[in-house]
Amino acid sequence: MYKTLCAGVVLIVVASAVPLAAAAETSSTATGISRLMNPAVSLNALFLGETSADVGEAEANRIAIQEIEMQLTSVVDPFWTADLVVAWHEEEAHGEEDHEEEAEEAHGTAHFVSDIEIATLRSTAMPAGLGLTLGKFYLPFGKHATLHTHQFPFVRAPIAVQSFLGDHGLTDVGAALDATVPLPWWSEITVYGVDGRAEIFNGAHRDLAFGGRWSHLWDVSENATLEFGSSYLTGPDADGSGHDRLGMAGFDLTFKWSSGERSHGPEAVVSGEVILPDYDHGEGEPYGYFFHARGRMSRNWWLGFGTGYAEDAEVVVSEIGPPYFRRMPDYKEYKANVVFAPSEFSALRAEVSYLDCGCQDMDDLRVSLQWNFTIGSHPAHMY
Repeated sequence: MYKTLCAGVVLIVVASAVPLAAAAETSSTATGISRLMNPAVSLNALFLGETSADVGEAEANRIAIQEIEMQLTSVVDPFWTADLVVAWHEEEAHGEEDHEEEAEEAHGTAHFVSDIEIATLRSTAMPAGLGLTLGKFYLPFGKHATLHTHQFPFVRAPIAVQSFLGDHGLTDVGAALDATVPLPWWSEITVYGVDGRAEIFNGAHRDLAFGGRWSHLWDVSENATLEFGSSYLTGPDADGSGHDRLGMAGFDLTFKWSSGERSHGPEAVVSGEVILPDYDHGEGEPYGYFFHARGRMSRNWWLGFGTGYAEDAEVVVSEIGPPYFRRMPDYKEYKANVVFAPSEFSALRAEVSYLDCGCQDMDDLRVSLQWNFTIGSHPAHMY
């Protein structure tokens, strides 16, 4: 009896020690300091190889790191969660040194610039189900402008987005308030006010920028949804032509279908967006649109097709120093790609794109190969 009792005590002690040891292993470091309060950290890297049949410059014929992005996410306290996203991307140096030898040495060399894309606090304890975001965030305009580069359905943003919303993310510092609208379907409205320093605004002007988005989502069937959104923003115009204000309206429609029979089965996403700029005292009637269709053919393979258009585009030209605008002719674009995605953490994309310019010697037929991988605990992307 005594031996049986001793054996039982030993088993209980061992069984209790195993989870305690596991908890200690995951919650402390070699120094004994707990890791439980550390933020979730992830890193994404995009590598890009491309060549153009029409553009001879090095930036269109290269093998390079397209972008590296690091994200930290954590609960701050019972009232706030925090997100920080820092991105590094390659930028061409243009060699403007005083001495000719230094200029020749610097000309054409690539270097990396960093950018804080997101630095936000998100409230978790607002009354009436309201959501409050403070800091630097993607302005909720349309569907594509809110995507990180590694989320793009194609290698580059649509020409309409590049032309009217900026080349690399529509982000600014301010506050956003969102609320669910009591309708028979899911509906959310977001309003925001920001500093007005995004590249499409005049950062030297002290007028703020404001905007909002109203989105609706319907269940078309058990496996399909339809989303419609309308967006608007206004801020100090930045093209240097004397315009007082820039207004921008947009409408987007997205249909998603996923097979309910098995995980990673057939899936289809069809999305379109119209962008309508309004330059105060501006010339022409600028507008743009894009249409994308993507489908998962089997567990790891996707096919994508896209087209887009931009008319009277005042294109943001990214240079060393402040960005400036240049009125460009009409553009049409066509894209097709095939993606091998073994998991949500990696993807290999082969793409062919054609940019048809409404002028001579500015067309661009380009072939691209992009490799995308993510490591670490990466938060889920927006639906």
